[in-house]
Amino acid sequence: MEEIGSKWKPIILYRVSMGINRFSTLLKNIEGINKQMLSKQLKELEKSEILERKMFAEIPPRVEYSITAKGKTLMPVVQAMKKWGQKPNEKPSGKKPDTKGDQQLPLFG
Repeated sequence: MEEIGSKWKPIILYRVSMGINRFSTLLKNIEGINKQMLSKQLKELEKSEILERKMFAEIPPRVEYSITAKGKTLMPVVQAMKKWGQKPNEKPSGKKPDTKGDQQLPLFG
């Protein structure tokens, strides 16, 4: 539980699983998180081997995050948390969420 037991880690995992995998994009798409907290949470997820950080030798430098095999085992839990947090009249969709102007639900948005 310690590995994903913060307010932000399940949200970060969900967003990375949906293809939002760069720091700046995560920062823009997770309402209420600041740079320092996002950086700290990403480092902890990487240290726990839940996320993998890939650095590209480009100018400007580019870093992308992906879910490891260990992290993929957590996705049913993250999906269940998302489903639990949905509004009662909201139906789950099979498509990726539109993140522009997205009003975030208690955990995922």
